[in-house]
Order: sequence, then structure tokens, then C-alpha cells
Amino acid sequence: MSTCYSIQITPERPLPAFYCIAEHLWGTGCDVDSDGDCAGSDDHQWTELTLSLRGTSGERIDIDPLSLMPLTLVIRSSHATLCQRVADYIVSVSGGTIGAVANVNTV
Repeated sequence: MSTCYSIQITPERPLPAFYCIAEHLWGTGCDVDSDGDCAGSDDHQWTELTLSLRGTSGERIDIDPLSLMPLTLVIRSSHATLCQRVADYIVSVSGGTIGAVANVNTV
């Protein structure tokens, strides 16, 4: 059984570009796989994002919309510290609030 951590955030301003989140987590020039609804690398209006560090670490985050008006995002990972670091970073760039935190056991 593994645990999935999640944090909800409600940003007030445009989001950081997706690659800025990856570089905040894993450093400039990090080797990541990404997926989401970004229109381009500098898009600040995305609402879905998956980032996975290539290699053996297994570090991955998933960000999905809970609502669009107001925009509320759910950040999920099997690593609690990744969830918190992403939430803190997005709110530091975009303003807003950090909401509910949950730990869910999965099979």
C-alpha cells in the first residue's frame, strides 16, 4: 500500500511557466517528462500539469483543476515534500492561498 499526498491551492494571478516549477524542484536544466494543457513553454494559463523527474527517483507531481471559477488546483504526489514545495512555490509566484491537505492510502 502506498500513500498519495494532495494539497489544494487557489492562485490569484497567472501561474508560473511549467518549466519554472520543474527547475524549482530539481534544479536548472533538470531532465523531466511533462504533460498538460500548456499552450507553450511560457504559458501561464495552464490548469493541468504532470512533471516526472527522469531516472530512478520516482519523483512525480500531478496538478489538476478542482474548479475553474475560481481556479482551484489539486497537487498530488507520493512524496509529501514535493506537494508542499510545489504549493509553496506556486503561491509565492501567483499569490493566493493554500487549502486542504490530505493523505490517501492507495493499493
